[in-house]
Amino acid sequence: MWKSAVSKLSRAALLVVLLGGCASQNDNPSSVDVTFASRGVDVPATLVTPAGSNAAPLVLLIHGHGGTRHEAGGYTRVAEGLAANGIASIRMDFPGCGDSTETFANNNLTNMLADIRAAQAFAFSNASIDAERMGLLGFSMGGRLAITLANADPGYDAMALWAPSARNGANTMVRYVGGPEKWAAMKSEARAQGFAPFTTFWGMEQKLGLKWFEDLEVSTPGDDIARYEGALLVLYGDKDDVVPPAVSEMALRQAVQAKPALRHVVPGADHGLGLFSDEFDISENVVQTTVAFFTEHL
Repeated sequence: MWKSAVSKLSRAALLVVLLGGCASQNDNPSSVDVTFASRGVDVPATLVTPAGSNAAPLVLLIHGHGGTRHEAGGYTRVAEGLAANGIASIRMDFPGCGDSTETFANNNLTNMLADIRAAQAFAFSNASIDAERMGLLGFSMGGRLAITLANADPGYDAMALWAPSARNGANTMVRYVGGPEKWAAMKSEARAQGFAPFTTFWGMEQKLGLKWFEDLEVSTPGDDIARYEGALLVLYGDKDDVVPPAVSEMALRQAVQAKPALRHVVPGADHGLGLFSDEFDISENVVQTTVAFFTEHL
């Protein structure tokens, strides 16, 4: 349970560095850019805490493949909305993303899960957090990470997934990189030289390390979500052609123990959910639905 988990995480927090001083509870919400230690490197993050001195619930915001902790302002808006409703949050940049100084070749599920746990430990150590009320928000690949974490560390009360990459194995990402033959060739190249170069649909150049391929192939979010017992929100756009709506619907069907398991379809939204196309009405639908979900269930 979370009381023992908090103790373990606090002991594992390592050295944390807070830029500009420790976050404090006061009359206004606080948003502070921080770094914390994970895997021997400094991970950039943003800790947002609500006004007041009471212990607050905490939501971990987990960005997608090649995204950033701000997700084109979407995660920033969610964090602000959560704080206005008395909920703290922390969000981090994974290797090679945002303000990270690491190479993208270090971007893999193993390292990202370590960073999420270190972020949680940092929040426990530097803010007044109610460890009995915990939530996860994951976007795309971040959804896979959220599901994996909730299965490995039971006790999360609420989990919101935006267009989650929730199929077992690497199938969704095999399609993303160009099919099985392309996947096999890239994996061989990563094994030979440490990474395989890849350019995303959006023109981002990435170095995919061998561990990225291996972790995805053995990942089982479809099985893991079947064991999740908290409140669940699966949100997706009906025009998503990166993680098809059928994948989100599959996640809902497999979440047989979630209480409740809620669906929210965003009309006219593609995989970017309006965040990367300046469609404010669409992105505001996403943000407000997510904030309302955590406010009700934490």
